[in-house]
Amino acid sequence: MSEKFRPQVHFSPRRGWMNDPNGMVRVDGIWHLFFQHDPDSTRHGPMHWGHATSTDLVHWSEAPTALYPDKLGTCFSGSALETDAGGIELFYTAHSRTEAGEDHQVQCLVHADRGLDVFTPDPTNPVLPNPGYTAFRDPKVIWHAPTRRWIMLVTEGQRVGFYGSDDRRTWRHLSSFGEQHGRHSPGPWECPDLVPLQAPGGETFWVLIVGLNPGGYAPGSGTQYFVGQFDGTTFRNANPPATELWLDYGRDYYAAQTFFERGGTWAPTAIAWASNWLYAHQTDTEAFRGVMSLPRQLRLVETDAGLRVAASVPSGVLEAAFSTPQDGVWHRNMAVDLRPGEALQLTLFGEERPHFVIARHSAGRASIRTIRASRPGMDGFEHDYAIDIGWPATGALDVSLHVDRGLVELSAGHGLVWITNLFFPTHPEADMELTVREGADA
Repeated sequence: MSEKFRPQVHFSPRRGWMNDPNGMVRVDGIWHLFFQHDPDSTRHGPMHWGHATSTDLVHWSEAPTALYPDKLGTCFSGSALETDAGGIELFYTAHSRTEAGEDHQVQCLVHADRGLDVFTPDPTNPVLPNPGYTAFRDPKVIWHAPTRRWIMLVTEGQRVGFYGSDDRRTWRHLSSFGEQHGRHSPGPWECPDLVPLQAPGGETFWVLIVGLNPGGYAPGSGTQYFVGQFDGTTFRNANPPATELWLDYGRDYYAAQTFFERGGTWAPTAIAWASNWLYAHQTDTEAFRGVMSLPRQLRLVETDAGLRVAASVPSGVLEAAFSTPQDGVWHRNMAVDLRPGEALQLTLFGEERPHFVIARHSAGRASIRTIRASRPGMDGFEHDYAIDIGWPATGALDVSLHVDRGLVELSAGHGLVWITNLFFPTHPEADMELTVREGADA
């Protein structure tokens, strides 16, 4: 560890800039994580695709840069897949500018060998030209078994376009979703993903994931989702259009993507960029900027409000990440048992002010308040807000903390609530102090 805030169990690049996870695919037991990368700067610049591999989703080996800018433009976000024949293909957005200086974005295909060491652009690129959108990017390609065709999700401004193909080179528009649904902001819906999840009753629903920047649940970037049905052509929201659902309520969980695995047995597994565009260029690191979240397996649970996504870090990942003692790296499960009117303060890193306050307001209602002090040179970094949650009908509230050199991922309510926040403490290796006080605002 050469830097104070270099995470030990979350992936970060050796050097340079990193943002969105891209091209996440598991091949022959190897997890491949590609990512938006500028190897020559710690600020967002000409985008390449960085590349890292792992056998356990914790210990990552950084590979040579995979994709470089070419005559079609720089390499924005995208996805990867494995065909029935065993071929590996990557899809990305080539970004350039018109003579008038406006963004121009098209979707491109790259062929990879099975070891994902050699990358060859398809001669027909772009496989999906721009039909006239300023923001037309971040292709996520999935296989839709019921209709036996490939589906590509693409950002179309503040909505998601669905395109279908039999050969992954010729695509036709099927439908678009997003207008009047969920939360909107001045920025586009970015990095869409679509995964099937089985409800407790056995029925399959589809979860559509989109990044929102700005306009997240907390200031800046955020990742919302929709639960619905997808018939291979159209996505239909199962909730009222105004319903807002969030994969994470913290400040630093953006552009979440799931791994593609042909015939895999793992539950859909997501990784996100643990940062926020408000201050991503100002984080207090030197050789690198950008950290990924821990992987989370997604599932559907039934709640009083309907089906919702819950997430958990796979048990094997937890063991690999936290079984060996390291300074500033720890995991803790807690059963929080409070009476109405009591609050539990969680103070990290040996500091005086609490970072989280779990308050029970009544028999069935509670909140988690998240607090972060301002930091010189980081715009909009300070916050103090709360997330309303339910209190279990019987027993205590389960809370888990995953801490890695200042990066904190907190989950509660069996994974229904996640809060991911970056901190840059004076003593990232210091432990946690718990204090129970009277009063919901303690």
